[in-house]
Order: sequence, then structure tokens, then C-alpha cells
Amino acid sequence: MRIPLWILALVFAGYTVWAVNYWHCYKCHCCNGETPVAESKTTGEPLFKWGADQPVPDAKFAEWKKAFLAKGGQGDTLLITGLYRAKETNTSKFANLGLARANALRAMMMPEMPESRIHVAGKLIEPDSLTENSDPRPSADWSWRKMVLRKEEGAIIESDNAVTFLFPFNSTEKDKDPAVDAYLTKLVEKHKNTQFTFSVIGHTDNVGEDQENKALGLGRAKAIAKFLIDNGIAANRIQTDSKGETEPIADNNTEDGRHQNRRVVLTVNR
Repeated sequence: MRIPLWILALVFAGYTVWAVNYWHCYKCHCCNGETPVAESKTTGEPLFKWGADQPVPDAKFAEWKKAFLAKGGQGDTLLITGLYRAKETNTSKFANLGLARANALRAMMMPEMPESRIHVAGKLIEPDSLTENSDPRPSADWSWRKMVLRKEEGAIIESDNAVTFLFPFNSTEKDKDPAVDAYLTKLVEKHKNTQFTFSVIGHTDNVGEDQENKALGLGRAKAIAKFLIDNGIAANRIQTDSKGETEPIADNNTEDGRHQNRRVVLTVNR
């Protein structure tokens, strides 16, 4: 049976009216004379207007930041290079607009990324797509600098409310590392008169037997806890434990990965 053309035309006209109404009321939001709302096409990466030393606010930034920080390895440092153009006016307190932008971005990456692990720089670039009348554009380069360790070395890595101590192979001898002693001394002075508690958890690589690694991890945790106690932190404020080899954060098939897994994580519970 053939459908009359007038019926097809009526259906098409009805669909057209519905589509136009849907667009204006649900997409454009201009049924009642309201200003159309543009759909956001940003990724969350900070964008700068011409001459601005602060990025444009973006609701997606927190999501972008979380994904970006996940790309960095334990102990890696972040280099933020702010970009600027010769014709942009610098009204900040910094030597150039690029450095001002980099410092603004460093503050935005904290506290998840400690200030001590963020380096900043400014760089003059040739004119690009950002002009005085253009939409905001990215004005920074981001790069990770990988932490390189030797088997016999330890390391101290700060994060938001925790610090990770990396241990040399098969060692629990925290007290032989003056850098760790100096760090813990400052930590004790900072928290001696607070009510904060401490969780000290030891971890190992997968070399050796499970029970041996469990004991080794606990020995590392207790070495850290003993220093805190000996220097004025009440023992009842400190909880120690060992996860042994059960919670690796790096590849145990490489020496660098095993080194990162030999660690104690001290968390300040506020």
C-alpha cells in the first residue's frame, strides 16, 4: 500500500517543528530570549587569555589534573614551562609572564604534588595562534623528569599527607641515612605538640620468601617508628604494619622497579 504524499509531508513538517523546538529549548536554551549556552569543548588543561597570568577557570581541571598526575612515577619531578610572547604585557611580580604562568600552575597542582617536586621556568616563543582577540590557548609545556636511583641509595619522596622512604636492597638501616634523620627530625618538631597520629607501613620487593619479606617490611617500619618515639612522639600515636611484597607500585622485573617497591610509607593522620 502506498502512503499518500500529503501524509509524508505532514509527518515531515511535524518532525521539523519538534526538532527546532527541541534545539531552542534544550540545546540553545533560548526559548524565552535567553542567551545561548555554548557547549564546553575544553579538556580541563589550563588555558590563558592574552596577557593573563592566571588561567581561565575550568570545571574539568580537577579531572585533567588527576589524569595528568597519574602519568608521573614515584619520586618523579614535574617541570612546568610557562610560555609568553614578546608583545604580551607583564603586570606580574615575576621577571616574565611565562614564569608568572608557571608559578600559577604550580600552585594549582598542589598539594597532591608537593612544591619541592615541581620546577618552573619561563620561555619566550614566537607569535602563535594566541592573539589579543583570540580565545584562550594553552600557554605552558609540561614534562616529567624521572627519578633515577642506584641500588645502594635510599630516597625521600613527599606527597600530600605522606612521605615515602625508599630503602637500599635488603636493608632496614634507616638510622644510617643522615638525610632521613634530618627529615624525621623536622617532622617530629612539627608534630610533637599536635594530636595527629602516624601510620608507618613497610613494603618490600619480591626477592625472597613471603614471610621473610613480611618481617623485613615490618623491620623497616619499626626503624622509622623508633626514631619518632626516641625524639618525642608518644608510642600510642604510631601504628606500624607490613605489607611485605603484596602491594608493589612498580615492576619487580627491573632493578629500578624493585627499588621503588622497597619502601616505608609514613602517613600523617590529621
